[in-house]
Amino acid sequence: MGVLELLLKAWNLAALAIASVIFCLPLFSQTSQPTAGASGDEVTLQIIVVGSPEEAQQIRERVKKGESFLVLAKEKSADSTAEDGGRMGTVSLSMLRPELRDALRGVGTGQLSEVVRTPVGYAILKVVERGANGGVSAAGPGGTQATAATGSVKYSFNVGGLNEAEQGLANFDKPADWNQDPKKICQSRKQSLAAEKKSIEDFLSPRNQERLAARPPIDRLSAHFSLGEINSYEGDMDRAIEQYQEAYKIATSDLSSATLHMTEALGIAYLHKSEMENDVYRNPGERCLLPMRAGDAYAKTADSEKAIEYFLKYLEQKPEELEVKWLLNLAYMTVGAYPQKVPPEYLIPPSVFESPENVGRFIDVAPQAGLNSFSTAGGVIVDDFESNGRLDVVTSSNKGNFDVVTSSFDSCGPMHFFHNNGDGTFTDQAEKAGLADQFGGLNIIQADYNNDGCLDILILRGAWEVAQRKSLLRNNCDGTFTDVTAASGLAVPATSTQAAVWVDINNDGLLDLFVANEDGPAQLFLNKGDGTFEDIAQSARVDRIMFSKGVAAADYDNDGYPDLYVSNLNGKNFLYHNNHDNTFTEVAGPAGVPGSGHGFATWFFDYDNDGWPDLFVTSYFVSVDETARTYLSLPHNATTLKLYKNMKDGTFRDVTAETGLDKVFMPMGANFGDIDNDGFLDIYLGTGNPSYASLVPNVLLRNHDGKYFVDVTASSGTGELHKGHGIAFADLDNDGDEDIVAEVGGATPGDSHALRVFENPGNGNDWISLKLVGTKTNRSAIGARIRVTVENAGQGVRSIYRTVGSGGSFGASPLQQHIGLGKDSRILDIEVWWPTSNTRQHFSRVDKNQFLEIKEFAQDYAKLDRQPYRLGGAQREVQAQAKQVAPGPTKSR
Repeated sequence: MGVLELLLKAWNLAALAIASVIFCLPLFSQTSQPTAGASGDEVTLQIIVVGSPEEAQQIRERVKKGESFLVLAKEKSADSTAEDGGRMGTVSLSMLRPELRDALRGVGTGQLSEVVRTPVGYAILKVVERGANGGVSAAGPGGTQATAATGSVKYSFNVGGLNEAEQGLANFDKPADWNQDPKKICQSRKQSLAAEKKSIEDFLSPRNQERLAARPPIDRLSAHFSLGEINSYEGDMDRAIEQYQEAYKIATSDLSSATLHMTEALGIAYLHKSEMENDVYRNPGERCLLPMRAGDAYAKTADSEKAIEYFLKYLEQKPEELEVKWLLNLAYMTVGAYPQKVPPEYLIPPSVFESPENVGRFIDVAPQAGLNSFSTAGGVIVDDFESNGRLDVVTSSNKGNFDVVTSSFDSCGPMHFFHNNGDGTFTDQAEKAGLADQFGGLNIIQADYNNDGCLDILILRGAWEVAQRKSLLRNNCDGTFTDVTAASGLAVPATSTQAAVWVDINNDGLLDLFVANEDGPAQLFLNKGDGTFEDIAQSARVDRIMFSKGVAAADYDNDGYPDLYVSNLNGKNFLYHNNHDNTFTEVAGPAGVPGSGHGFATWFFDYDNDGWPDLFVTSYFVSVDETARTYLSLPHNATTLKLYKNMKDGTFRDVTAETGLDKVFMPMGANFGDIDNDGFLDIYLGTGNPSYASLVPNVLLRNHDGKYFVDVTASSGTGELHKGHGIAFADLDNDGDEDIVAEVGGATPGDSHALRVFENPGNGNDWISLKLVGTKTNRSAIGARIRVTVENAGQGVRSIYRTVGSGGSFGASPLQQHIGLGKDSRILDIEVWWPTSNTRQHFSRVDKNQFLEIKEFAQDYAKLDRQPYRLGGAQREVQAQAKQVAPGPTKSR
């Protein structure tokens, strides 16, 4: 088989064309896609999507034995077509996702496909007679994507090359143990991308022009687009646009059905190029915040103007397209022409971005503070890793970055360990700490798993892609770490995951580890107390297989034992009730917490301070369209965020709408903290998806007395437009309020971004910071519960509740608990409940606005010397004198 044939086969199997867009452009012409049951290029389908291949196969067998496909779809399918019996309607083969086209090869009317993996689960397709679905069409302009679609959700056009890179890695001939070594993972990434790029370049080379000319137009278009995608992945937008332009020429001359797609692709590519040309990824400042101010317009506007040209050309044909309208308005912002020059019929009015109230302007101080990470998607931990009373910052990068200054491409993202210098600045000491060769990792979390008084680090790898080894890094208590993954028993098997939580499931004082995976059974590692772990997931009955994206732990029924919650991207979520004997019972249905059906980040927190853990679960749809609908107050096609109030009887009530959270924001990284020290926990969402089209702001939601949440993104200046991943709340400067640390960067090196550190402007309310140290309970005190009884002048007595943990499921806040007390407060009592000893401590008449350490069984607390400092040090003082930043836009009240 020649190079050309190998390449085309690889494209077909690996879906190297335009995947994960509303209409996936085909890899082959319809004449090369013989499919029984189709009429020309169309076929009528039903679909069932579930979370595991085993479940999909079981359902397929049940259908073959005579059970109704429609009934099983309603009962079992995670796709939004479930309510309609899985009816997709009549679709164009050329517009199906490539893996679905493959699955339909040779499938006749009335027959079932084999089980096929898609980005959102495992699918079974059934070909039915034309008209069996009522003549509904899911193809053509305005149709839905199969099967990334849920209902009529319009998914974002995927420009950026992630699919090409990941499929190339999956198909690359790798060493047998490649996924057990971060260095080999790095090397395989580099080699697979280079091989893939060379194959496509050879296919398109001049010496192959005669054979290439004989190929159908769609093959030639797909080849140019795929090469453009790999260039986009690397951040080489000039070469990417050259290839997109070639694809555009083919579309306009020979393949009119693809013209609009290539028009949008060029608009997206030019806008991304404009951002890179103006260095907003490395030096974002105010230029990456929504809404952009006219004074922050780009100096170089030529590429943004080209983007505007293509977006307008698109909207001439499809004026209702919300994603393109959104991007058009952003492009006008970059040239300083919003809103005045946006055509009125396409204008998104400035009023939709305004905040109902002003919470003060947060300022990004990362550059001045020396927190100069520049990376792709990754995790973040803020905590005291050196036991010196200072909060350090640790970040990971899942892949690497493209350096817009040196134009160099690095496929391997190292960790950063930012040592806190104690003067408002940080120094990266990753090499000194032994972390420089820990490549990759989408999420990282901390805990003192061996109870030696020093915080250790767990790195989670392989999310969204091929399985890779975790890394457990033991803190040596001298500023260095040792990789003990293999010795601890966590290395094998390698899995695809970013979701894990440290939790003491049996209250023996040893932290166990629950890991929810995307490609296999969940794992529950029981800590044996000798530095090793044993996976007891099967006997514990928590080894379900789903495409899981978030996990959380809390004692939701206050019975003294922690329970587990799993958020799944492709179906109902799981709530595992702890049976007190190292086993769990799944009770999500009876408890009333099924989730959105498309879950991601999740956590327990007591949002209303009634002493019972409530549950927050995000939905995740890769749709700019749905986010725009939130801002424009239009009806949603996607399910929203979910907030479940604990009813204190083992069940929860969905209070999403009444608390103002019935919104769709595309959140990935997420966490909670108290931005205004009022004692009620607020939410910050890091948003986005891998496509360069995904330019939607991070979101800050303020909690109003546990009753409802208000979007204060614009007034706070925290609406970073680029991809938000790990999020942490922390009082980095010891001044008594929580700052927000946001790891920003996309899934491709060409979408790398600088770390953001949004410094809290202050609020005048009181606070207390508590560091708990377990003696019989685990040393980190994870799971210990705090109740602070406080009296606020003129407002009476109330209680504020916290549980020790690192917060949300994507990003890790310090384990020491920062607790806002409100205005003019007086602490009447601090109560701490310790889970292992089941004991309570009480401390009365404690002074506010200070840092305390409380040890289990101690008769008194210890005051900690934590001197405040200004983030950025002397350099920041000079800059503060040079520039005054005005507050963000707010709506009149």
